[in-house]
Amino acid sequence: MRHGVIGLVVALILTALALPPLLARLAGGRPPTRIAQLAALAPVAVVPATAAVVIAATTAPWLAVPLAIPAVIMWIWQLPPRKRASHQAAASSRESGPAPTTVSLRLLSINARGGAADPAAILRTLQSHNVDVLAVQELTPRMVSRLAAAGLEQLLPFSHLDARPRSPGTGLWARWPLTPLPPVPGLTEAAPRARIDPPGGRPVTLTAVHPLAPMHGHADVWQRELALIRQTLTTVDGPQVVAGDFNASRDHRPFRDLLAAGFRDCADTSPRRSWPGFTWPADGGMLPVMRLDHVLVSRTATVRMAHAIRVPHTDHHGVLAAIEFT
Repeated sequence: MRHGVIGLVVALILTALALPPLLARLAGGRPPTRIAQLAALAPVAVVPATAAVVIAATTAPWLAVPLAIPAVIMWIWQLPPRKRASHQAAASSRESGPAPTTVSLRLLSINARGGAADPAAILRTLQSHNVDVLAVQELTPRMVSRLAAAGLEQLLPFSHLDARPRSPGTGLWARWPLTPLPPVPGLTEAAPRARIDPPGGRPVTLTAVHPLAPMHGHADVWQRELALIRQTLTTVDGPQVVAGDFNASRDHRPFRDLLAAGFRDCADTSPRRSWPGFTWPADGGMLPVMRLDHVLVSRTATVRMAHAIRVPHTDHHGVLAAIEFT
């Protein structure tokens, strides 16, 4: 009897711990600040919610069914969304004419933690994965020099950079020439954009972003910046890739609104992926518990691979994606 009472109490406590992130996620993860932060913890809340069901099933079975409801809801949220046919647009095109040219693009996105990331490790990753485009957030002028000294320009000779002291800088490097475009307007941190023209394929618009995190009273700014990113991207015709530290996940309504505007997260849609692809935190031996870093593509793209990549001396995992456009 005593064992059953203890189990019941523990199960209720664990469910109580999981409820705040669940309710914040239901509320959309919008400001105020605490709502956005709690919604980001929804992946973590799956653990106590599931443990509560297991404990209840063994000590108070009548309680397991009601406690399973929040646990199931949170598991559904964390599972990858239903896949769409990745070649839908290409198939339609083939039915009406000759087979189009396919352009393959490998992109690596990294939050460099104020320029602290290891340039040699970045170069090794670029070489081993044959990367075509590199997007770096928290890019400082000193890091630009360190990357150049490590030999980045020999691998990716073209660049469009907005390096700044400390953390607001962002930059793009590419294997092929870049045509600079106006940045995403109204953002606190740099958001460079450029058009890339891979040989034999359609031009692709690249955008690198790093909206402010919804912390320290910046939740309203964070929501506004995600909306500005969405508004800017929806004015572009043709294939797009958007990479960066979004400081947001599918547990936040503003990020889901961005996806709904015509984009897919490579980590959700790739047949080869390191699911769940959590990217933060990634320093001090900590286990990542949320995916804040993303590579998004327009829905006409085919995603072949997406992986989280460890980058020494940063607090984020990088994101590597292999994409095809037709």
